[in-house]
Amino acid sequence: MLETLLTHLRQNAPDIVDVPILQPADPFLETAGEDLRRRIFITETANGELNCLRPEFTIPIGMAHLKTSKPARYAYGGTVFRQERRGTSEFQQVGLEDLGNTDIVEADAACVNDMLDTLGVCGIQNPKIILGDQNLFSVVVENLGLPQAISERLVRNFGDADLVNNLIDQLVKSGAVSPRNSELDELAASGNRDALIDHVSQMMLVANLSPKAGRSAQDIADRMIAKSAEGHFQLPAERADVLRKFLALETPLDQASDALISFASESNISFGDALTLFQARAEKLSNKGLVYKASLGRKLDYYTGMLFEAEVDEISVAGGGRYDRLCTLLGAENPIPAVGFSISLDRVEEAKQ
Repeated sequence: MLETLLTHLRQNAPDIVDVPILQPADPFLETAGEDLRRRIFITETANGELNCLRPEFTIPIGMAHLKTSKPARYAYGGTVFRQERRGTSEFQQVGLEDLGNTDIVEADAACVNDMLDTLGVCGIQNPKIILGDQNLFSVVVENLGLPQAISERLVRNFGDADLVNNLIDQLVKSGAVSPRNSELDELAASGNRDALIDHVSQMMLVANLSPKAGRSAQDIADRMIAKSAEGHFQLPAERADVLRKFLALETPLDQASDALISFASESNISFGDALTLFQARAEKLSNKGLVYKASLGRKLDYYTGMLFEAEVDEISVAGGGRYDRLCTLLGAENPIPAVGFSISLDRVEEAKQ
């Protein structure tokens, strides 16, 4: 089955890259996100270098792509290794990665279509396809004017619905609960930057700490003010309702644009270019019977836009999305647009039983 699927995929993704089973661990540890990092099998070489068994193909393909300046589509297949994955730690994947295509809408639509075609070769007909968009959630969070650290935490955990909902609940219930134990705390809470800088400078002088030896008094004061704002922040109920209302959106894709426009109008949210891109993509995929689910996300740090999953009787057999951030994280001087998908062959067999 693996070779049959690779032959099929290479009709539309002819570029080939070698992805050995043993991989340098650092690229995965630095870019993959906590959810994948804790599941990697790591080993150490005699000279102290960290390697790992191949946990996925996307990152090493992204690294290999940095050596070329041309757009490319890569088909891949083989065994991947992860801890605690539904009772098994190794399983077979096939997939496709499209890197460098600047026509985002065309590339996204082609990726979904290639996944559907490949699932057909697997014997999976008419799966339920759920589509989300990480960028839309990021725009909603940005429009709410939250402290930066809280915004980043919400976006970072997007994809874990329970975790995000619990975080929203905690933010609504929190507030000025951190005690202010010193004049520094009081100054940070007041936001009086000049007075706080002066106080920190005096403390550094008494402690004989040179401003050139580490962080400056200005840096320390700015961080203290930010930490105080975050620690005493309480999410207003109306803003929490905006987040919950967005995350609850679920509709056929051909009705999703209207639903998002209605949400934006009621919530005073401006989606801007993110909605324009979403609408263009939705039009390309309008005849595929997709469902838009606003809460669909993936806890990998490099995803940036469209996300999608294929389900059969609630078994996720395939998934993918847009990850324009990855190549920059891996060292590219300029952003490289990228989108791809993977199919888990063990889940395909489970779904067919």
